[in-house]
Amino acid sequence: MIQRLFIKNFAIINELSLPLKNGLTVITGETGAGKSIILKSLGITLGANGDKMDVRSGEEKAIVEVELTIDGQETIMRRLISKGGRIRSFIDDEPIAEQIYRDTVSTLADFHGQHEQQYIMNAATHIDFLDRFCDSDNLVQTIQATYLDLVHTMKELDLLIERQKGAENQKELLQFQIQEIQSIDPQIDEDINLGKVFKRLNHVEELVSTVQRLNQSLTENDHSIYRQLASAVDELNRLSKYDDTLNPYMESIQQASVTIQDASSDLIQHIDSLELDPSQLQEVEERLQAIESLKRKYGGSIEQVQNYIQESKIELEELSGIDVAISNLESEKTHLINRYQKFADELNSIRDKYSTKIATEIEDEMVQLNMPGAKFEVRMDQKSDQSSVIIFEGNPVRYGSKGYDQVEFFLSANPGEVPKPITKIASGGEVSRIMLGIKSVLKKYDPVETLIFDEIDSGISGQAAEKVSEALEKLSTDKQVICITHLPQIASRADHHLYIDKTMKEDKTSVNARYLNHEEKLTAIAKLFSGDTVTKEGITSAQQFMDQARG
Repeated sequence: MIQRLFIKNFAIINELSLPLKNGLTVITGETGAGKSIILKSLGITLGANGDKMDVRSGEEKAIVEVELTIDGQETIMRRLISKGGRIRSFIDDEPIAEQIYRDTVSTLADFHGQHEQQYIMNAATHIDFLDRFCDSDNLVQTIQATYLDLVHTMKELDLLIERQKGAENQKELLQFQIQEIQSIDPQIDEDINLGKVFKRLNHVEELVSTVQRLNQSLTENDHSIYRQLASAVDELNRLSKYDDTLNPYMESIQQASVTIQDASSDLIQHIDSLELDPSQLQEVEERLQAIESLKRKYGGSIEQVQNYIQESKIELEELSGIDVAISNLESEKTHLINRYQKFADELNSIRDKYSTKIATEIEDEMVQLNMPGAKFEVRMDQKSDQSSVIIFEGNPVRYGSKGYDQVEFFLSANPGEVPKPITKIASGGEVSRIMLGIKSVLKKYDPVETLIFDEIDSGISGQAAEKVSEALEKLSTDKQVICITHLPQIASRADHHLYIDKTMKEDKTSVNARYLNHEEKLTAIAKLFSGDTVTKEGITSAQQFMDQARG
């Protein structure tokens, strides 16, 4: 139910905060006062389109919002329209994508205007109305769940069958790759270590000759560094007899001499261990090339090569079990098809049984709305689909989350006319009465809590007007009903009477809206008889209608 409508800078409305009440609310007022603008703003908050022409002249943006109850929680739905025409939507101050917003509000209110596309005027929803009338929500939910499981299973099965086509070639490839990697079995950092060994072996001759030459300079020849240091020690030892402060320097040079001698010895041992072995060099080079080849093929590093072989083993195991998986999915598919077929057949039988009943009740309601002879039909058929796995009367048919039935409402408003889809019926007061009749029958099953009628009385008067007013009053016992009207028959039955007028101040138009008390309501209804001039006769007629409405 909608509790409040707030409008700011919308069309000729500066700012308006309007509480909306339960029961039947009628809206009356002067021509051009802004009645339809209020309903339009309400429609935009509930998903209708708006444009830049809706922004009040001189303003940057228009704001329209409703405060309502959704699943027992207070919620604010707001839309902002910029002067450039852009619309932004919010739910409880949080920005919401347009499609999500529209989906959220799609069943909150039902507009019945001469140019509105109502929820029930969408043929795709007719099957939902029928199912609610049949009280088969649980069965519908079960078939929806079964359908989703079946679709998922069939997709998985198709993917596996497609994989199976190339499975043998893929298995051979994986087995080859696994064997290739295992035959070399590279270890972490092995390429780095082998690279160092390869460099050393590839430069053995240079290493040996250079070390031998350096050893000569260090210790072997007559002018080696070692001999020069030894001579320096002898000289300092001789001089220390005269100056013992030279002893530390002599000791340092002696230590350097020992270090050079040790280094020379170690270098000789090292080059003695180096042997130029062409076969070892070739072996290291071939190992390196094999590892680098694997790295190029399988990821660029030894870590990636090891990851690749693990993933390949997993995939090979999956491919080896693909036949078993396909067999299991085939069994599951058969089970779900049988389950879906059972529920779809049951739902078809229920729909077929209740379609005549609902049609009869709506036709009776048409009579109450002064449309005797109106013919209402619920047509149900099935679409052939040779690729389908679901059967109806021996033929494969298209199916979906609601079964295999296609449901659409047809109506003939006058005797002798061929029934037509209600979505094709011309707009006007006749359509409003038809919708009112359908709503009256389906109100227990209709998720929409608020019904809004814009000039439902167009083209009717007299007895028809009285019947429409009775139907609206009856609807309002279960729904919130808001109605713009020009008929005293409807206004007199209202629980709440909202009067709209406008004033001019400093060349600016302001729209005012207020609920009328009993006396004001009497005057407003009298105006519906006689126009702006209230006559005694008009007051008398208004009082008679109100007395009649109260029974």
